[in-house]
Amino acid sequence: MEPDLVRQSETVPPSIFRIVRPDSGICTVMSRVEVTTTPNGRPLSAHGILADISDPAMLARAEAAQRQRDQAIFDSVRAFTSTAYTFPFIKFSQKWLDLVGLPESELLQDPTRPFVKAEGVPWSARIGGMYASNHASYLLPDLRLANGDTVRYRLLLVPVLNDAGHIESWTQLIGPIQLRIRPSGRLRLGLEQHLESGHVRAARALLDWSMADLSGASGVSLSTIRRLEGSIASVSVANRNQVIGALRSAGIVFSLMDGATIAVSKGRQIAG
Repeated sequence: MEPDLVRQSETVPPSIFRIVRPDSGICTVMSRVEVTTTPNGRPLSAHGILADISDPAMLARAEAAQRQRDQAIFDSVRAFTSTAYTFPFIKFSQKWLDLVGLPESELLQDPTRPFVKAEGVPWSARIGGMYASNHASYLLPDLRLANGDTVRYRLLLVPVLNDAGHIESWTQLIGPIQLRIRPSGRLRLGLEQHLESGHVRAARALLDWSMADLSGASGVSLSTIRRLEGSIASVSVANRNQVIGALRSAGIVFSLMDGATIAVSKGRQIAG
C-alpha cells in the first residue's frame, strides 16, 4: 500500500481559547480535531479532544504527544514538515539534519550541500527564488541522504500569512516524490490561504450553493463574498479563512496534486 504523509487522517490546526466554567472560574483549553478520510481524500468522520491546558504540565504532555506522532511519520516514510521564520536560514530542522547526515555548521555555509548538482540555474538561486516569490512553489531535487542513497525528493514551500496579509513564516514539506501528500496543520493553512477565487467558485458550484448560501454558512457578508469571488486578494485573511472553513465543513476537499496545484472535490459532509 502506498504510504500517506499523515496516513488516513488529517489534523485540523489546534485552537487555544479561554472558557468560563459553571463555577465562574476561567480556564484555558485546547481543541484538537482529526478527520478520518478515504485514500482519495473523502472525509468519513471526525473526532477530537478538548483539553484543559491551564496546567502547563498538561500542555507539555500534549505537545510531546504531537512530537511523537511527527517522529513516527519521519521514521516510517522519511518525510516531515518544518517552519522557517527567516531566510537566509539561521537554523535547520533536526529532521533535515538527520535526513542528510550533515552538521548544521556546514549547511549554514551552503544549504544546498545535500543537493546533487543540477544543470542550468544553481539550486541556491532556485531556493532563493522560491522564498522571494511569495507563492506556494516546489523543487524536485536529487538528494544525497545520510545512508548514502541518492533519492528524488519533493520540496514544497508554502508561505503562511498573518491577519494583516503579510508573510509570517514559511512551511516546508520535504518527502520522497512518490509520497502522496495529505496537507494538514500549517501546511494546509498556508495552501488554503493561497486559494484563488476560481477555487471558491468551483467549490460553491459543487455544493450547488448560491452566494447567499455561502454567506450564511460562513458568517461573511454577501458583499464580501461577491468581492472574494471577483478577487480573493481584496478580502481579509480572516474572512477568507471563514469561507474556506465553511466550505470544508460542508464536505469540500482541497487536495494537493502534482507540484503545488490545488484541486477541488466534494466528499461527504462531516457531522459535528
